[in-house]
Amino acid sequence: MSRRTRLVGLLWHWHRRIGVMAAFFVVLLSTTGIVLNHSSDLGLDHRFVAWPWLTQAYGDDSGNLPAYLLGTQWLTRAANGRVYLDANEVAPCGGNLVGAVAAGGLLYAGCAEELLVITQDGELVESVRASLGLPVPLQALGLLDNRVVVRTGDSWRLADLELMEFSERAPHAAIIGQLAPGQLPLAVRNAMPAAQHWLSWERLLLDLHSGRVVGRMGVLWIDAVGVLMTTLATSGIAMWWLHRRRRQRHVNRSGG
Repeated sequence: MSRRTRLVGLLWHWHRRIGVMAAFFVVLLSTTGIVLNHSSDLGLDHRFVAWPWLTQAYGDDSGNLPAYLLGTQWLTRAANGRVYLDANEVAPCGGNLVGAVAAGGLLYAGCAEELLVITQDGELVESVRASLGLPVPLQALGLLDNRVVVRTGDSWRLADLELMEFSERAPHAAIIGQLAPGQLPLAVRNAMPAAQHWLSWERLLLDLHSGRVVGRMGVLWIDAVGVLMTTLATSGIAMWWLHRRRRQRHVNRSGG
């Protein structure tokens, strides 16, 4: 048996075993990735897991709501997917709350898939989504010279809500004013209607996809799966190349 034949045999031996080990996780990553690409269409950010055993094992963090203090009022997006101004419900908002600002006597709540314009009395003025030109997903909300700016991708864009345009980029060296999220006061949280559930399907799928559903060890395991997939691809290419060279050599000998 030649050295090359032994090498191909060894590669094939480990290629099969690595493939079996990685197959389950490849299916898991592919399935969760496809579903997450359509998370907004499926409404997974406001559909909640109703399995008590899972929510208890996960750890109920429904009290850790992202909240922004606008003047004397707290703006937050509760676990039920709705934005509240203090304890008053305003409207549903698509995706996680990524920022909030006050400008021109109005309040702005930025969610990943939607921008809400709200009066200081908590009345909804406008809901701006991708169909109206909003660049999504939003990553942050801020102010530049008292003008609302939204961050998407790697740039900040000025929001012209009269013309519904978000094409003008903020200057590269511009100083963007942002509010840092704070801890919603207990009195405000207790006055809000309690959400029936808190663990969304979107969050569960994201944690499954990244491995965070079982903590840091899960993340490291997903990293290991990535290494296994790289090894699988490398061994496959190596076997193909060695087989191709052997076949070419056989053809050359036959032709000679």
